[in-house]
Amino acid sequence: MDRIRGSGASNDAAREPTLQPLTSLARRRLLEFMLGSPALASMAALSAWWPSAAGARPELAIPETAQKSLDIFQIKAAAQRTLDLQAWHFIVNGADDGKTMSANRRAFDDWQIRVRRLVDVSHIDTRVELFGETLRSPIILAPVGGQRTLHAGGELASARGAAGREHLMICSTVSSYSIGEIAAVAGGPLWFQLYVSKNRPFTRHLIRSAEQAGCRVLVVTIDGPTLGNREAERWFRARSSTGRVPMGNFDNYDGPKGIGDPSMNWELIAWLRESTQMKIVLKGIVTREDAELSVHHGVDGIIVSNHGGRQEESGRGTLESLPEVLDGVDGEIPVLIDGGIRRGTDIFKALALGADAICIGRPYLWGLGAFGEQGVTRVLALLRSELKRIMQFAGTTSLAAIGSEYLVTRRGGEGGEGVGLL
Repeated sequence: MDRIRGSGASNDAAREPTLQPLTSLARRRLLEFMLGSPALASMAALSAWWPSAAGARPELAIPETAQKSLDIFQIKAAAQRTLDLQAWHFIVNGADDGKTMSANRRAFDDWQIRVRRLVDVSHIDTRVELFGETLRSPIILAPVGGQRTLHAGGELASARGAAGREHLMICSTVSSYSIGEIAAVAGGPLWFQLYVSKNRPFTRHLIRSAEQAGCRVLVVTIDGPTLGNREAERWFRARSSTGRVPMGNFDNYDGPKGIGDPSMNWELIAWLRESTQMKIVLKGIVTREDAELSVHHGVDGIIVSNHGGRQEESGRGTLESLPEVLDGVDGEIPVLIDGGIRRGTDIFKALALGADAICIGRPYLWGLGAFGEQGVTRVLALLRSELKRIMQFAGTTSLAAIGSEYLVTRRGGEGGEGVGLL
């Protein structure tokens, strides 16, 4: 403090007290006060409930069980603690610099919710009808392959977790278990996601297997003319000493296999129509032009998706793409969306902008990796609870009541026609 009291110091600075070190008696009394503090006692109780928290802020605590998880972000932290580095990067990895993956999340922050008052919200209905089936919730499990790399139960655990909350699951072509094995434990409707193969007989085999398992909807992923530049996956793949990851839909077919066909074009839709009676949904549409072409070619539905930012590095979030896709379909077919959804408020915003339902990927994978089937169930329970809560605050008692009038942009414009083009 001698420097402050020098001739160049201001009068205000000169009046600052000189800090003196605590005496041993003062230190002892301070410690006694802290140990008797109710706040410290509360932190001790918190540490007992969440041992890994060690007195940290509750929202940053890492829960020891799925049921103690308060939100998706705690489950994410639990998954990061549980999984090895390669499995962790399998979930969180994005293409190139991850800008598209980040844009998926950031787009939700561009919208605010206009809540209403004095509305009877004692009963909230979250049911939605898609392709002749009534679903209890608009929250659907997006297709993700190789789930046994995250948990021994893999897709079987995810299917059980979804069935426990009566949610729809979309099964991946490259799942660890076959579509038949997954259907046997699902106990409810399943959709099948298809990666088209250049070997069309193998593609027909996949379609036939999905039909035999009872799937009524075929979700065709079309955003993969080539593989996205996921550098962390390439790094681990080059150094991995583990054996081949099982793929249940491949192991019972003896002919040429493989997935991916860079020659795919719109003629594919006619070929699929000849090959199946399932409804055809295109996953990966992000523009008005392709939405119009989807309707023109007789597609039954669309999922607005950029593969969770794992394919092209466009830098554009799916929520930003949603309004123009909706404009392109003009109400002719259902439109779903995935990418970046972490909260019930995110779901509300997507529905308010016009989506019929939403799909989640990383959240339920974090649940699976951290806690298995119970983690998947907990993720769905949390999101459903959060969706119901914001619907009550907004005064919307059903999904059909959630419209663009409940949104406003951060730039000050309300929802409605044209405003959604961020």
